[in-house]
Amino acid sequence: MQNSNWSQTGNSPFRDYKAAPYEGGISAPFIAWYPGHIQANTIVDGVAHLIDIAPTFYDLAKAKYPAEYQGHQIQQLPGKSLLPVLYGKTDTVQRGEPLFWEWAGNRAVRDGKWKYIHVEDQIGDELYDIENDRAENRNVATEHPEVLRRLKQEWLYWAEQNHVKYPYPSGWPHFRW
Repeated sequence: MQNSNWSQTGNSPFRDYKAAPYEGGISAPFIAWYPGHIQANTIVDGVAHLIDIAPTFYDLAKAKYPAEYQGHQIQQLPGKSLLPVLYGKTDTVQRGEPLFWEWAGNRAVRDGKWKYIHVEDQIGDELYDIENDRAENRNVATEHPEVLRRLKQEWLYWAEQNHVKYPYPSGWPHFRW
């Protein structure tokens, strides 16, 4: 695998860049401004995901996500509202389930302090303790095989439930530069 190492300088010390499931590819700050509701000059260190934006907007609008449309059942909206965090009532999103990623065959699961990653078959499965190694420098998969196995199974179940093409179709671009 050949990386364009210069492109990783903008998100140092995190590893890799966009299109990769490593922190350098998926981690970004979230900035919110809502005078009278969100305390100014506050930094909260928490984990959120793009899937949390729609539930947050529904919550802000005090709207209910529909269960059906024109007689068709609608898949439940994923994600959790970020308002409790934004309003300073808690410092973490009360998720209750792991976060999942998949893009062009790259996949990851984040469950608490654990993060499972599979980028390329020749690299294999990776496991990181994000609490103690946010830059993903030390793969601890061999030290915690039960955690790796559980997260991999959870990803496979999530992929099936969400109609993810797995294994990634051969011949499609893999997007590893």
